[in-house]
Amino acid sequence: MNQRKTQDKTSVWLFTVLFLSLPGYVQAQFTSSISGFFSKEWEGKQAMVVAKPLQGPPLIDTTTIVNRSATFTIKLTEPCAAYLWIDGLKEDIQFFIDSPKISIGVESGLFGSAIIAGSASSERWAEQFTRSQYGRDLEPDDQFALLNALTSGDSLTAFTLEYKLDSLRTLDRNAVANLILEQPALASSWYMFASSMFSYRQMLDLFNSLPTFASYPSYQRIKAELTQKQLGKKAPDFNLTTAMGKPVHLSDLTSRFVLIDFSMRHQVSCQKRHFDLKKLYQKYHPLGFEIVTVSVEFDRIYGRDALTKYPLPWIQVQDFMDAPLITKDFAVNYMPDNVLLDANKIMIGRDMSVQELDAMLEQLLSK
Repeated sequence: MNQRKTQDKTSVWLFTVLFLSLPGYVQAQFTSSISGFFSKEWEGKQAMVVAKPLQGPPLIDTTTIVNRSATFTIKLTEPCAAYLWIDGLKEDIQFFIDSPKISIGVESGLFGSAIIAGSASSERWAEQFTRSQYGRDLEPDDQFALLNALTSGDSLTAFTLEYKLDSLRTLDRNAVANLILEQPALASSWYMFASSMFSYRQMLDLFNSLPTFASYPSYQRIKAELTQKQLGKKAPDFNLTTAMGKPVHLSDLTSRFVLIDFSMRHQVSCQKRHFDLKKLYQKYHPLGFEIVTVSVEFDRIYGRDALTKYPLPWIQVQDFMDAPLITKDFAVNYMPDNVLLDANKIMIGRDMSVQELDAMLEQLLSK
């Protein structure tokens, strides 16, 4: 009889969580109270909510489960992903903080998983998190083989593996983009967008589909970044030096078209890009095409001999992560990246594959 009463009490609580804890309206700044109801065997255990904002360190609130309950308070600038950790629980409970009040119910053997109410985004976020974890689980073996190929100098195997990984990353980006576009009004859709890497064109298209989040600080930050990258604008000038100490001024280059290629010499994706660009350079350089590779190094000491050890058949200069110059001016966040300029140094292409560059140059230089 007592067991039946306990089950009835639990069912009433879960009904209340599911149907009475309605999502609240989310401002750009808010405090969220997260309440939990847990299995009897977790009484007295430590529990912790870890929020993962887009910028800055994780936000953590820790407490002890008392009377099968625990309450956490998280102050956020904008909604973000989070997880609930319980001492002894095998897997963390993933959820999304997008409301002032969220309830999480975990009852052993009842439904087999946590029940989350008050968060409009948590179900979609859990789906995305599970899918992204699966994707990461598939990569380590290939990454390890890639590292071995690089160490042994087997560039053919390294490039083959990089092509495979690049294809997987493209599929992953497209899958994330589809999830975002299915429900663009969910806060988790914005978080997925702002925490993922997309090509310039894909990023621009997705950003224009997410005006709901214009009040978020991250929205304004990404908007400013996209303004820097906007095609049709004049590229910022720069003055850097080659390995021989020769100054390179962008404004002094007289070629019909200039590709600014941003790379890191240790990334296989950048090495592969340079391998393909060499064919493109041979084809179009006599027609007025120039490349300037900006090799991004950790610092000046680390990159001192890099330009002489890894020569390229075109202009090569350096920028440094500890004091970035043109990578910051061009809003470069990852590599490889590139910007195609016309003779007036107007940006006419961004983040283009070698195949896209080939097609565009074929059209432009045939005029």
